[in-house]
Amino acid sequence: QAGEYATGDTATFFVNTEAGNVQDIASQPKTFFEETLIKAISQKGNNVYQNFKVTKVVEAEQSNKYGNQKYMICDFKYDLLTGAGFEVDRRGIASVTSSGNAVEVLWCAATRQRYNKKLEPVLRNIAGSFRCYTEGLKDSTELIQNGSLS
Repeated sequence: QAGEYATGDTATFFVNTEAGNVQDIASQPKTFFEETLIKAISQKGNNVYQNFKVTKVVEAEQSNKYGNQKYMICDFKYDLLTGAGFEVDRRGIASVTSSGNAVEVLWCAATRQRYNKKLEPVLRNIAGSFRCYTEGLKDSTELIQNGSLS
């Protein structure tokens, strides 16, 4: 997890082993992504959020560029419940894929104000850059031949 506590910005990697391997992540219903993201944001407990909702799910533009690996980009929102009793309106973007025997997620979130002001494109770029390799990276010569490093 990487974050800036003072501003409320965060980026977190999450592995959902309970889901197992999902052969076609792009064909999963919205409820699948909601359940997966709720597990991701509630790692510290179920009493840290409320009103969670996935607002949009689309396949990443360069989803198949790296083999047949598909990535889904999910926009979501929720209210964070702080230990001091405050509710913080949050917005986030996640990249979800399934590689190996799990579903992997990189999710990024910020307060609604910071998200709307300037962070949406930054968080979208972070989530969009997420790649997961369960069998390791290929030799750079093979990547160049396939056009991935051009």
